[in-house]
Amino acid sequence: MKSELRIVTKCNKIAERYRVIHSFLSIFTQVGHILFIIYGIWLWIYSANQGNKYQKRKSALVILLSVLFCSSFSFIIGKIWKRKRPFAKDDKISNFTGHKSNASFPSNHTMNSFAVIFQLYKDKIPGRFFMTVLAILLAFSRVFTGLHYPTDLIGGIAIAGSMHMFINRSPIMNFVQQLTVWSSLLTDSVLYFIKKAW
Repeated sequence: MKSELRIVTKCNKIAERYRVIHSFLSIFTQVGHILFIIYGIWLWIYSANQGNKYQKRKSALVILLSVLFCSSFSFIIGKIWKRKRPFAKDDKISNFTGHKSNASFPSNHTMNSFAVIFQLYKDKIPGRFFMTVLAILLAFSRVFTGLHYPTDLIGGIAIAGSMHMFINRSPIMNFVQQLTVWSSLLTDSVLYFIKKAW
């Protein structure tokens, strides 16, 4: 625990010392997850005019399900183990973002971003390399801004990987398959009428 706190303190001081790093990480750690949401919307709509449309949309639905499962599991962990965040543990660590002092473990941003990454790689979805870079940056930004310990990141990735395997190997995939077909029909109908109106 003390060694982890030292790592966070050193990273935090580096970010605090250099204004450019400080500004970038402060903004990115708060809005980075929005890029994943935008990517998900793009993947769903853009695939309407691309080959293998249903596979891409099925991947998007599995990702959404993984994030929901991961977030629910994280919520339960947070109620059982209220691990103090680094900035709450040591007042020398700056809380750049003004984040509230709730449970530190696991890192939800890291967990959910890697839930996305695992599925993108499994299904070989376009944009996976770029999104991986964003996921890694987002994870490290949580340490530099004093919000998480390294083990919070590792724990988040482990949970994401576990949920990924569980969902992809469970009967839930039959439901996802059907949902993909019906939601695609609805989406394509809406897109068709929008294009026609224009």
